[in-house]
Amino acid sequence: MKRFKTLLIIITITISVNSQIRSGISPFRFVPDMYIGANFGPNLFVSEGIGQYFLNGSVGLSESIFLGYNFTQIFGAKIIGSFGSMSWPLQPVSLIDVNNDKKFSIMSMSVEGLLNVSNIFGYYNLNKPVDFVVFGGLGFISREKALYKNEFIGLLFKGGAQFDYRINYKFDINVNFTGNIMADSFNENVVGVNFDAFPELKVGLTYHIRGGNGFR
Repeated sequence: MKRFKTLLIIITITISVNSQIRSGISPFRFVPDMYIGANFGPNLFVSEGIGQYFLNGSVGLSESIFLGYNFTQIFGAKIIGSFGSMSWPLQPVSLIDVNNDKKFSIMSMSVEGLLNVSNIFGYYNLNKPVDFVVFGGLGFISREKALYKNEFIGLLFKGGAQFDYRINYKFDINVNFTGNIMADSFNENVVGVNFDAFPELKVGLTYHIRGGNGFR
């Protein structure tokens, strides 16, 4: 959470320095676009026994910072660094142990390919209030040892969708749903499904670095 707040402070300073957004950007003319941002929200750890535990002891918090680039009005890419806290109930040996949860932190780095669905079925227009983007990606995820026997480092597979609500030519509010899949050994329990996963629902802010080529 501290990292997320730090990035928001940096973005706020950027706003104050560039408070006067230059006019003259053509809303219909696409120019390659770099952006930075951050978001945060709850995650839900899904693994063996999820039907029994579900929300009881399985919810954590995810925070992400990202750097992205739109190569065309349809295709883009994004690098994401994520941090989070997660929780997973221990197998209870008695009624006394039912709420004895494993709490641990995670960190991941990944790359996503982006597809702007709004511009596929419509047209590029910076005056549109909402953009809808789907994505898929690959990266690495690590879990601290905590109450487990060992630390975990492995591949991370991602997919999801994002809504961007445009405040102006520089700023968007992003609402992001991501599904993350890891090896079944993530929680050191390899009985049942052959993978572990956690969906995330995050909300945040995006700042577009629209250069001089974007001005008429």
